[in-house]
Amino acid sequence: MAENLMDITQVAEYLQMNKMTIYKLARQGKIPAFKVASEWRFRKDLIDSWLMSQLKDKPELEQFQAIHSPKAGKTVLIVDDDQTIQDYFERVLKEYRVIKASNGTQALELVQKERPDLVLLDIRMPGIDGIETLKRIKEIDSDISVIMLSAHRTLQTNLEAAKLGAYTSLAKPFDLYEMKSIISDAFSSAPTKRDINAE
Repeated sequence: MAENLMDITQVAEYLQMNKMTIYKLARQGKIPAFKVASEWRFRKDLIDSWLMSQLKDKPELEQFQAIHSPKAGKTVLIVDDDQTIQDYFERVLKEYRVIKASNGTQALELVQKERPDLVLLDIRMPGIDGIETLKRIKEIDSDISVIMLSAHRTLQTNLEAAKLGAYTSLAKPFDLYEMKSIISDAFSSAPTKRDINAE
């Protein structure tokens, strides 16, 4: 049971939310939590259930997911060395086919093999960093949309990513609805196979 327990910092990272928000939700009884001594603790399985209930309570998200169903056949590649981030995206992007990579080398192999429609790419990774990975992805297929992810965005990094063809950048922690809207926009603006063939 111990490995199923998380503290506020872990839950905040897992849900991509501010720690103070998690603290307030716990105090108000709006998120499943309990105290051990003076510290809040959370069961991962109950947090997962809570998250799903939050999504169901938002009709705009349900509508968004209905429009962008798995039948659309879109593939999203998640590239992040943090397993928690990978799991988060896999959980909230159920309307798409999600594949995952933990570093730039794995990402490039999957891009070659799978040709994903969209890549969510962490900027800071061991080995090949996100900027270099972005450059190589665009060399493989310039029509693949890439959204950069970072907890520490800088103007210089954003400009460099944009220059290399990134669609946009997202700062951690993510706002779920904003993130899904940006992903939808990226798909809408990407050239379709019909557009490519027409050229």
